[in-house]
Amino acid sequence: MLNHTLGRGPFRTMGLVALLILALPAIVHAQVTVDITKITCRQFLIGNIAPTKSIAIWFSGYYSGKRNATTIEMSAVEPNADKVELYCGLHQDEMLMKAIEDVFGVK
Repeated sequence: MLNHTLGRGPFRTMGLVALLILALPAIVHAQVTVDITKITCRQFLIGNIAPTKSIAIWFSGYYSGKRNATTIEMSAVEPNADKVELYCGLHQDEMLMKAIEDVFGVK
């Protein structure tokens, strides 16, 4: 009878909660801090720092903020990222922030 009650009701719920609490540290990924100014075009193209599109969205927001713009034109993010990718393909050792400044004339 004890085995039957462990499979249902509050005992099962408590068991699942305990299992989740024990497994949670293995599930949660460590947060990583990245110095954006040190990313090269090569790293951007490979995507080993973060996915290329994620970095493109971050830079779009960063440079919009520098212009005091509070909006991002999402339809322009991908074409702009493509322009930076083309530039970076020819200048792989250049820093990504410089590449973006060269492509779009922003500082």
